[in-house]
Amino acid sequence: MTAATEEDEAARTALRRVLRELDSQLAGTTERGPGAHLRIEPLVEQLRAPDAAFLRPDLERRLACHVDADDSFARDRIAHVLAGACGAAALPALLRARVSDRNDDGDTLELDLLDLFSAWPGESIRLVLGCVASDDPGTRRVGIWGLAVIDFGGARYFGRVADAASDPDSRVRADVMSTLGSVFGVGDPPRARAILIAGTRDPAPEVRCNAVAALGSSRDETVTDLLVARADDTDRWVRFWAAWSLARRPGPAVRAALQRLAADEDGDVRDAARAVLAVQVTPG
Repeated sequence: MTAATEEDEAARTALRRVLRELDSQLAGTTERGPGAHLRIEPLVEQLRAPDAAFLRPDLERRLACHVDADDSFARDRIAHVLAGACGAAALPALLRARVSDRNDDGDTLELDLLDLFSAWPGESIRLVLGCVASDDPGTRRVGIWGLAVIDFGGARYFGRVADAASDPDSRVRADVMSTLGSVFGVGDPPRARAILIAGTRDPAPEVRCNAVAALGSSRDETVTDLLVARADDTDRWVRFWAAWSLARRPGPAVRAALQRLAADEDGDVRDAARAVLAVQVTPG
């Protein structure tokens, strides 16, 4: 064995030792506040070096285990290591993690994906488009999210997201409504508006809910009439967002709808409607 090979093996042994120490810290950390971050961060930073890329299979297994355990703190630490050590090669594992764990209370899984998208845009868009075309609805949802991030303003891939408005899975359709209600919708405003309007009549309440919320910034009378109609929706969250989306719109039909919602059987709906009525536009 040459001196260089011995040095490489010694470096790998040291990094494996650091990973075991990180495992121990993550397993023994019940308090997940600033103190835990300070203890663990030096280990994470040691492992974020390119020399640790050989640990990728071990890191990917750990990431999957932490996702399955719904441990967002440990998930985010391992994801951060994986992203730093492996770069673009970490993208598939981080995207898989986001499929089964949309819990963002640790925050950094999403931030690491955003950094990777920025650093490797070509590889990122290839993988995200693959997610959009997946047979798995959870993976398609991650693809929709990824396109909205990478293609800010919907300049290139608006059609891919718009086509997903007819997806058989209601969660995907609901994500499309939220995406088209964001800045991504400026990629084709007339089509975005038409899809959102259709979404208010979707059979799935989560789709109607997101469509109603997204239309809150549209002030024309057609949208107002649709929102008034949704004030009588069977789903309480649709009625809740109908109340907020009717804010600062004039007219007796709007006020009558809000007054009905202010007497709704659901407390959240009542509170929203009463808050809107308190600042509602009245005829001058």
